[in-house]
Amino acid sequence: MSQEFNDIEQLRQWFMDCPTLTDEHRFRVDYLAENPTEYAIYAVPSQIAYRENVLGEEVPLDIQTVNFIFASKESYGPDVQQNLANHGFYAEIIDWILEQNRKRKFPTINEGPIKSIVPTLTPYPAEIGSDAAKYQIQLKIKYRRV
Repeated sequence: MSQEFNDIEQLRQWFMDCPTLTDEHRFRVDYLAENPTEYAIYAVPSQIAYRENVLGEEVPLDIQTVNFIFASKESYGPDVQQNLANHGFYAEIIDWILEQNRKRKFPTINEGPIKSIVPTLTPYPAEIGSDAAKYQIQLKIKYRRV
């Protein structure tokens, strides 16, 4: 099992502690089905930060960031209340993430100890169908390399 896979699974498990998410819905990695309701965590390309040392070599910085997307497939359509409920669902998730930051309660990843997990994009419907939409938020994880 690759290191990245383990880290994504650790993040997925961490999210499963969020009381807003229900156990009755599937929580996948890099995939959502067509019908609501499901959750997924997606890896996003992230830039590795480097510095030049005294020998002129490029070496990774001690503090790095990696980005992920948390997404869900939700009911969607002309019903204003349903669409507002979808945004309310994400407001609760963001509140939970921020609370975990205050408590310093983070998943364990192989790269090193996590310093923060913060939302960097507000929730929005990224893909829209006739009766379902993929809503998502982007997260930035800051960690110290070991």
